[in-house]
Amino acid sequence: MFKSCGKLSQAMMIRKPAAEDYVQISHLLEDAFSPSPVEMNLVKKLRDKGKISFDFIIEENREVVAYICYSAAYDTGKVRIGYHLAPVAVLPKEQGKGLGRRIIIESLKTLGNRYPVYVLGDPNYYSQFGFRIDQTQKCIFDPSGEHFMVLADNLLPLPPREVSYEEEFLD
Repeated sequence: MFKSCGKLSQAMMIRKPAAEDYVQISHLLEDAFSPSPVEMNLVKKLRDKGKISFDFIIEENREVVAYICYSAAYDTGKVRIGYHLAPVAVLPKEQGKGLGRRIIIESLKTLGNRYPVYVLGDPNYYSQFGFRIDQTQKCIFDPSGEHFMVLADNLLPLPPREVSYEEEFLD
């Protein structure tokens, strides 16, 4: 369990979710990504099939206000090469308070730096955490390579490769 730090109030804590938290996590994902159910359904599929590598929540007064999920990243031979950060979400009423930033920073500390971490997202946002575009790392969801990023400075240079996802991302 993480202790409150930074912009988190004393009533907030970052921790791994318990089984009973997933109802709130589903509602959070539904609210944060409305009207799209894609992220909520993705997390449900990953969880049901035991394919969540790591996930964390920020809880305040027994309410899940932020969530982050990591799943395995593979090369084309289906060898695990790292992790995908997806999704990260904050309840709409709590957005703009730094909770997304905090859960990303704290979860990355927990993962350490032994494996690359990939994210498909806004380079302006994710670069603040050390993610960068690396044209040697390819992703089927971003053929132009403008949004697929990696955090792996201590592992450079990475071998050129196509980075694959769990099959649930393709449904």
